[in-house]
Amino acid sequence: MAQTSERLPGSSPGAVLELQDELKKLELEANIAQLRMNAAFNDSAAGQMQRQFETYQRIAKPLAESDFVPASYRGNIGNCIIAVEMAARLNTYPIAVMQNLCVVKGNPTWKSKFLIGCVNGCGKYTTLDYRFSVEGKVGNVNYKTWEKGKDGKNHEILKPFDRPDLDNLTCIAFATEIATGKLLQSPPVSIRMAVTEGWYTKDGSKWPSMPELMLSYRAASFWTSVFAPEISLGLRTEEEARDIVDVDYQDVTPQPRAPRSATNSSSAEEAKERLRNRAASPSSTNAKSTVANDMP
Repeated sequence: MAQTSERLPGSSPGAVLELQDELKKLELEANIAQLRMNAAFNDSAAGQMQRQFETYQRIAKPLAESDFVPASYRGNIGNCIIAVEMAARLNTYPIAVMQNLCVVKGNPTWKSKFLIGCVNGCGKYTTLDYRFSVEGKVGNVNYKTWEKGKDGKNHEILKPFDRPDLDNLTCIAFATEIATGKLLQSPPVSIRMAVTEGWYTKDGSKWPSMPELMLSYRAASFWTSVFAPEISLGLRTEEEARDIVDVDYQDVTPQPRAPRSATNSSSAEEAKERLRNRAASPSSTNAKSTVANDMP
């Protein structure tokens, strides 16, 4: 604060210096209060989120300008920011997320091999392993499929599987939790399950040509969903999403009631008129008089 040699009329030099010191003290207190407010905001969730977003944005900009990232990220800073944020959650590199985060039918999905790698590298579990066995034959089962009806919508139907003698290969993914030594096993995945759910018979399905690999991927996905959902971040795997068939939704919103027709209105009015006439009839009046005379 610049000092001035001018003095207020009737004021002594000591009073002016005292006033200047008081102003400096107030200015210092205001600066300290502002610093405390900034520190409190930086420590809050909103402040941390803002700083993280600014950091992600700086990292995402050069990635969006690179020719080595997948096409869906080139020139799209928003997609790159999401990839950087997910990489920070998984403690991995943004380019690894970009290479393994796939969009299937408009939804983000993980490649199964990426999830397996995250589980193996997180340090909480031993390496994922797989146990295969043959549980008899698939047998006479029906599989789910969808056909368009006359209304133009997809409808789920069941059809008999034409290869009942196919071996029912089953797979279980398992790993040991290092901290507790507990063995963690996924729900079993089998060829019979793939058939009944419609994965095996879907057009373009890899289940008939590489069943062991598809069983391993699906068992690993089940294991991650059950024991380490924080790794998948709630996303399906690419293979799961491609096995799902979208069915046209049906609008079940309650419809407003139709207005009463003229016929119904006239019928109601006729009923009311009959009641009024009955109340005004002589027999009704006589009955009321008789009741009144009989009263004590």
